[in-house]
Amino acid sequence: MSEPLTILPVRGIAQVRAGDDVGALVVTALRAQGERLRDGDLLVVTSKLVSKADDLVPTTDDRAALVLAESDRVVSERATSTGTTRVVAALAGPVMAGAGIDASNTGSSDLLLLPHDPDAAAAGLRAAVVGAWGEPVRVGVVLSDTAGRPWRAGLTDFALGLSGVRGVDDLRGRTDSEGRELAVTVRCLADEVAAAADLVKGKLDGVPVALVRGLDGLVVDGPGTRARELVRSGPEDWFALGRAEAVRDALGVPAGSPLSESCGIESVHPEPLADRIARAVRVALADPAVRRGGEAGVGATSDGDRVELRADDPVLLGRAWARVEVALAGERLVGERLLGERLPDADGHGADGVVRLRVRER
Repeated sequence: MSEPLTILPVRGIAQVRAGDDVGALVVTALRAQGERLRDGDLLVVTSKLVSKADDLVPTTDDRAALVLAESDRVVSERATSTGTTRVVAALAGPVMAGAGIDASNTGSSDLLLLPHDPDAAAAGLRAAVVGAWGEPVRVGVVLSDTAGRPWRAGLTDFALGLSGVRGVDDLRGRTDSEGRELAVTVRCLADEVAAAADLVKGKLDGVPVALVRGLDGLVVDGPGTRARELVRSGPEDWFALGRAEAVRDALGVPAGSPLSESCGIESVHPEPLADRIARAVRVALADPAVRRGGEAGVGATSDGDRVELRADDPVLLGRAWARVEVALAGERLVGERLLGERLPDADGHGADGVVRLRVRER
């Protein structure tokens, strides 16, 4: 760091509209407040400016359908009082709620989508800023957005797209102050810069851009780190599915599918025990190989805290029993086998073709 770290709000950027040159708007605002771009400066720009300029406005207001269309996969889903909320791996790259589709500060549009290639958008904005400045200057651009994080309350800004920025500081192989070798420490500098910049941008103040000065060591001449490289995926992703979704996926009911909708989705609000049990039974019997069809398969009845499974084929009955117990575990429930009891509406199968469970909280 060659000088003290300063983070300055860039004010005076008017409402961005489709087709606007965001780079020119940023440069005009900088000059209006008496700031000059210097080599090593970082510009942190709210991604919403790019979405507005690129007219990334959906053609439908069906938000649930939009979230699925803007996703590679669904990580978690919950029923709410206003619909279904989904955490997804967005086409833009990161894992976030609602695929980053935004309904706040959107101008004349009700909803805005994220660019599918935020790194390319950051590169285009960087070139536009340098071009509008009118003289060579070595700057980096961080395209920022907002998301929540596992295990932490609240939201923070992160780097959605990068251009001309060294986004990570890999300390592995170096030693700490006590001489111990660091084995896993890789700092995500890009996210730290985005979060720090939001301290002067804010969500309510109408300041979508910040100038970060004093981190010239992070600015590079080439494209630098791609923000998409900062997203953990594949074997490195320990949280590819939520708790309930991992269980349901193993039972053949993937999150975000019509089958998941028909089986029912766990609510963020407290639910009666009987509703959770009934949903677990639907998930368990979603497998066509065990679901009753005419005289074949398995029949099931749930009543209060009881479940009864019925089948003439003991193999199918055992398979259904195992699936029900797994599905109940996905609801944080446990099924205990009962002997000598029948549900009021049991259909008359012999005792050898019936399994009865009492269900309780884990």
